[in-house]
Amino acid sequence: MAKKFGGMGMGGMAPGNMMKQIQKMQQDMAEAQQAIEEKEFTASVGGGVVSATVTGARKLVSVSLQPDVVDPEDVDMLQDLVVSAVNAALEQAENEMNTSMSRFTGGMSLPGLF
Repeated sequence: MAKKFGGMGMGGMAPGNMMKQIQKMQQDMAEAQQAIEEKEFTASVGGGVVSATVTGARKLVSVSLQPDVVDPEDVDMLQDLVVSAVNAALEQAENEMNTSMSRFTGGMSLPGLF
């Protein structure tokens, strides 16, 4: 015969309390995600001659070039530096988002969550 737990859910926690905790966690996650999306991340490459700034929402905000990096004879290098700076800034944003969200997920991978 199965024991009854007087309406208690998992671990003795009332289902209503568990739902409140889940809703609070979802709200906290959404707030943390929004804060990161509004934050800017800047990366410099080539000894600081090229910098790129992106938001946590993965939008390019600016690219800064030192005048001495602009060489009409070597446009390929400049293009590579710009791509590298943008990718490095995007990686910073992604890493911060992953670190922030892991506080809520306990390191579990939840595809599509953020």
